[in-house]
Amino acid sequence: MEALQNQETITVSRREFKYMVDLKDRLYLLDALNKILVPDAYGGYNGYRVRSVYFDAIDNQDYIGKMKKKEFVKRMRIRIYDTKDETAKFELKRKLNGHQVKDSVVITKEDAIRIQEGDFSPLLKYNSPTAKLGYELGHSMGYRPISLVEYSRRAFTHPNFNTRITLDNRLRYTHMNTDLYQEEPNYQYAMPLRKTILEVKFEKFLFSQIQFALSQCNLEKCKVSKFGSSRSLLEEFYY
Repeated sequence: MEALQNQETITVSRREFKYMVDLKDRLYLLDALNKILVPDAYGGYNGYRVRSVYFDAIDNQDYIGKMKKKEFVKRMRIRIYDTKDETAKFELKRKLNGHQVKDSVVITKEDAIRIQEGDFSPLLKYNSPTAKLGYELGHSMGYRPISLVEYSRRAFTHPNFNTRITLDNRLRYTHMNTDLYQEEPNYQYAMPLRKTILEVKFEKFLFSQIQFALSQCNLEKCKVSKFGSSRSLLEEFYY
């Protein structure tokens, strides 16, 4: 526990582009990227599950910022990869004009449960500016869990230019249950199973080999947001 409390914040800053691809292009990209990049160390070639509980302020400012397409938007979430994980990632994500900054701090499962129950005080135990900012936001602006999102991810990376390409499918959500550790939530699917969200992230330069692989695909601008999709009930009845 002490090692977790003393760890530094992990900050990732990159440009990000999102597209929607069909099954044919997904299979092509999986083959091409496996030859160009390295499968993500966490999940390996077969990929992995990602589950996040998202938070928003009492006035839904993060959701409203997204819907109004403001230049600056932020997200607060806790992320796990398996319900049996003994740790979780508390994350603050910010986007400004296509540039993404994500700050993460690893917390215990017990603290993750307390935070999703509305108690942000466990964040004060961690020697991390991200944890302290999370406490201040949660405490002063009434942040609370608003949705649970899960999807399957295949990821490829390269150390040069901090390159990371992800393919996410089977995107599903629930806004009726925000229990991060429930085994089988009653999800709704946010998009057709044949569709995949492609996220291209890098600093400064994208490898020409990746550019060529992408040029062979029918890339649609992605209108599906994991956070936004999970708030469909709010959009339907309030905004």
